[in-house]
Amino acid sequence: MALLGKAVLGVWNEVDPAIEDDFNDWYVHEHIPERTDCPGFLRGRRYRAVEGTPRYMAFYEVADLSVLTSGHYRTQLDNPTAWTQRVMPGFRIAQRGICDVLASVGEGVGGAATVIHIHPAPGGEDALRAWAEAILPRLRALKQIVAAHVWVGAAGEPVSPTTELALRAAPDRPVAWVLAIEAAGVEFLDAARHLALDSNPLAHGAADVIPYPSYRLLFVRSANLS
Repeated sequence: MALLGKAVLGVWNEVDPAIEDDFNDWYVHEHIPERTDCPGFLRGRRYRAVEGTPRYMAFYEVADLSVLTSGHYRTQLDNPTAWTQRVMPGFRIAQRGICDVLASVGEGVGGAATVIHIHPAPGGEDALRAWAEAILPRLRALKQIVAAHVWVGAAGEPVSPTTELALRAAPDRPVAWVLAIEAAGVEFLDAARHLALDSNPLAHGAADVIPYPSYRLLFVRSANLS
C-alpha cells in the first residue's frame, strides 16, 4: 500500500495574509515535527496550490483511527503550544477530517497531488466504494501518476478535548470521501483529474463531486520509528 498506516488526518485551509510567513514557519519547524513525534503518526506532508483555493493542504498518515481519537494526539490538541495559539486564529475556510483509508495503490511520494472531495448520495456508499476501487488502478496506469488513494470520513471523533481547534476563527468544515492522486509533477495531474471526473462518480453513488486544485509538495517528514 502506498500510504503508511490505515487512517489519515486531512486539512485544507486558507490563511490570513498577515500571518502567512509565520504560519509557514510554524508548519515546518514545529507543527509537523510535533505531530510526527506523536505515537502512531507515521508521516506528515504539506502542500501549496499552484493556483485556486484552498491554498494549503496537509495530511498525516497514522497507524489506525484510534491514534486520532484517543491518547497523545488528543492531549496535544488540548495543550497547544504558544506558537500554535498564535497561528490558529489565522486559519481561514478550514476543512478537516479524520478518515479511514479505503484503498491505496502505488509506491512512494509524488512531488505533486490533487484531491477530489465527494459526498455520497443516501444509500450510495456501496456503489461509490465499487467505483473508487475500480478507478484507482486506472489512475495509477497514467503517465507519471505514482499513487492514488481513497479516504472515507470517519465518525466518532471526540468533541473534547478541542482547545487547539477552538482557537480557529470558524469551525472546520467536515470531510466525507476523498480521492487523492499523487504525481511526479503538477503537469501530469490534469489527465488524472479528467479521468476520474469522466468516469462519472455521480452515476455511481455520489451526490456531489468537488475537484480541488493541483498542489506542489512543500515538506514531508516521517516519524522516527527507531
